[in-house]
Amino acid sequence: MKPSFTRLTTMVMMLIAIIGISSCSKSPDPPLVEKGIFLSGTAQKGPFNKGTKLTIHELDIQLKPTGRTFTTNTIDDKGSFEFTNIALNGDFAQVNVEEGHYFDESTGRQSTAPISLNALVSIRDQNPFNVNILGQLELKRVQYLVQTEKLDFNAAKKQAIAELYKAFFVKTAALPTAEHISLSDGSDHAAILLGISAALLKASDSDSAKLAKLIQAIAEDLETDGKLNETLSNTFKNSLTRLNTDLIILNIKKKYQDSGLELKNFAIQDQFSIKIEGEIIQNEYFKTLEDFETFNNAIRLEMVRLSEEYFILEGLYAGSIANIVSENYTQFYRHRVTASNPHNAALYSSHYRLINMINILIDRARKTNVKDAQHFQYVGYTYLALLYDQLINLWGDPVFVHPDNYEAIQKNPMVARSKTESVRTALINGLKTAVPQLKESDYGLGATILARLLRDGGLYTEARVQLDRLIQSGQYRLAEPAKVHTSIRPEGIFSWDFGAVGSIPRNSNAAWYTKGNSHHIVRYSEVLLISSEIDYHLGNYVSALEQINQIHKRDGGLTLFTSAESLWLAIVEVYGHDMKNEGQYFAALKRVGRAELELSTDKNKLLLPIPEQQLNQNPQLQQNPGY
Repeated sequence: MKPSFTRLTTMVMMLIAIIGISSCSKSPDPPLVEKGIFLSGTAQKGPFNKGTKLTIHELDIQLKPTGRTFTTNTIDDKGSFEFTNIALNGDFAQVNVEEGHYFDESTGRQSTAPISLNALVSIRDQNPFNVNILGQLELKRVQYLVQTEKLDFNAAKKQAIAELYKAFFVKTAALPTAEHISLSDGSDHAAILLGISAALLKASDSDSAKLAKLIQAIAEDLETDGKLNETLSNTFKNSLTRLNTDLIILNIKKKYQDSGLELKNFAIQDQFSIKIEGEIIQNEYFKTLEDFETFNNAIRLEMVRLSEEYFILEGLYAGSIANIVSENYTQFYRHRVTASNPHNAALYSSHYRLINMINILIDRARKTNVKDAQHFQYVGYTYLALLYDQLINLWGDPVFVHPDNYEAIQKNPMVARSKTESVRTALINGLKTAVPQLKESDYGLGATILARLLRDGGLYTEARVQLDRLIQSGQYRLAEPAKVHTSIRPEGIFSWDFGAVGSIPRNSNAAWYTKGNSHHIVRYSEVLLISSEIDYHLGNYVSALEQINQIHKRDGGLTLFTSAESLWLAIVEVYGHDMKNEGQYFAALKRVGRAELELSTDKNKLLLPIPEQQLNQNPQLQQNPGY
């Protein structure tokens, strides 16, 4: 039976309607096309070694793994890596550094054991990124903010790094993401990364297993509120405070320099709200010759740092630097330094902190069986004598802490001051033993300081013998006028080149005293000036005049002609002209008895006050007269 026309029409219309509806609906999405993308960056604790394995895990918007993973390896010892033509569709990833050995910036050597680090990164724009310790520390916090607090990825990253900076006493504003901070980028954030990394290493005794546990504990503590508990906060703070930043900076710069990359200075000290005092290396440290060399280098760097502040305060007090901006510095220029002055207290305590380090070096070098390390006891004694000479100049009778009593004083620090004469005698005797044992590179310093002490003790004939040996050795000579403070050689005896690649940064007030990039703690001009003083006291006036004229004429002056009676004053004038702001002029004025007149002050102001804090801590100390 054929269908009626009406029924057939209805069926056709329904079919057309179905087809029409179907044609108006959205077509299903085509299958996802895998993207072949390129990602690159660096893996840094310190830099990870070449060949370290990295794995990238694709994440969804909730930071859950999608199951897609790819691997690669670092391609150099700077920790550089590349993921080439990998098929990822998501915008986010977790990158893992798997059990890699790294450069330890605290020891200056490769780590003895591996460590793993992770980072959460956005790969949307395929920008380079870095896997560093900050990324590991913030990881759980970022996951919590995204998954629990429902923040988007970028907001979570920005909040997590800001909280991390605050927890670690960083006063610099944070970048939006940790993975865009690199040790090699020359920024303040590079200095922050290095400071945090080194502090955690110190807290872990450079032990990778301990470091991993500490990082995990911090990450877990930050997870829910972005804050550290008091125990972890104090652990970090104490380690940061004790960092030897100069040595750490030199180590990391040398590492990159060896890899062909010159880095800018790391201003670690300027990035944190707490003061970084420096470190004392533990007794078990001295196991290799390299350990001794590293510790010796740390001491020398600390002496450079200390000498800068010493030159500034001595220059202010001697009137060769004028400062009217800071009241605490102006007190020195006006000879009104109080016992509570922070600069006076800082320099005093810095001397004794460094003396403690030197005593450790001498003590360990005496006792060690490490081949070629014993000579550090003699080098250390020259440092010790130099620091006590400075202490005596500014504060008079010192508390005499030396290699034979420092451990006892650490246990019972209530010790009275010793007479300057007895301290000077002990130092002279120690240097008489040390100087003949010194290597050529250290001999000039030892001989010069010994001659200083012999001069100040009135032992002029003995000083003459030491000076003749040093002058006749031919190791040093006066530099040309333009090169005195622009070159270490030929005049520098104990010097530092602030213009050298990889140098530590200068004191923030260096412009007050500096004469050039070559910073001389001891130089040959002083040798000739000491020699002229000795000849004056021995009655050799012609020789004394000839030696100061060498310096005076080199500096552009006319030949000096003076009587024997005025020669002593002429020597001091050359000190004031040639060696001002080098820690020598104030002492020279006192030796010639002209300090009160020249500085318009009284005899009680020829020494600085013992800091109030030291007096409170040690009732055995007596304040200098007039304070």
